[in-house]
Amino acid sequence: MDLREHYLEALGLTGALVADLGEHQLDLPTPCDEWDVRAMICHLTANTLAMRAHLSGAADSMHAELTGDAPQTPDPRADFETAARELGSVLTDDAVLSRSVAVAGSGTVPGSIAIGVHFVDVLTHGWDLSRAIGIDYRPADRRVATAVRFAAGYPDSPTMRGPGALFAPVRTTDPDAPVLDQLVALLGRDPRWAPAARARDRR
Repeated sequence: MDLREHYLEALGLTGALVADLGEHQLDLPTPCDEWDVRAMICHLTANTLAMRAHLSGAADSMHAELTGDAPQTPDPRADFETAARELGSVLTDDAVLSRSVAVAGSGTVPGSIAIGVHFVDVLTHGWDLSRAIGIDYRPADRRVATAVRFAAGYPDSPTMRGPGALFAPVRTTDPDAPVLDQLVALLGRDPRWAPAARARDRR
């Protein structure tokens, strides 16, 4: 399975959202209750740096596995832009598909699987950020459908879903719901989420 094309597009889409953020938007809440916008970007950056290290073959015991929280940095927008650009240059090497990557909750997996995990993560966090700042987010349906098929294979285990796990439990959606709604519900988000102020405005 080679998801590099999907992965690169997700990095570009989410990277464009991050680059356009104003300083005043970094403290906004997101659909991930424990993270504001700044913390979410730091999470994205940390995992992007980890992927670059593992896929380049440079990772050692000092490089973190793909996981959740990450230290906050003074300029998370620039940090993510740099990390994504450096990762993109690594992805041109076909050897990345067979390199070993440590993924929280899944142990060590081939690069091809880790790329899928991070593709889903980056694409979904693009939705999180778009909801946080109140703008439209339109990744190609075929990219999102690929993410749905990949994420549907995640195990329903205590380390994957539930309190303290990587994801909240799956939310039910209408079978005819937009594919992006299906993806975010599969990863425990409410497709109707909006910051409290905007939710009140819609009433």
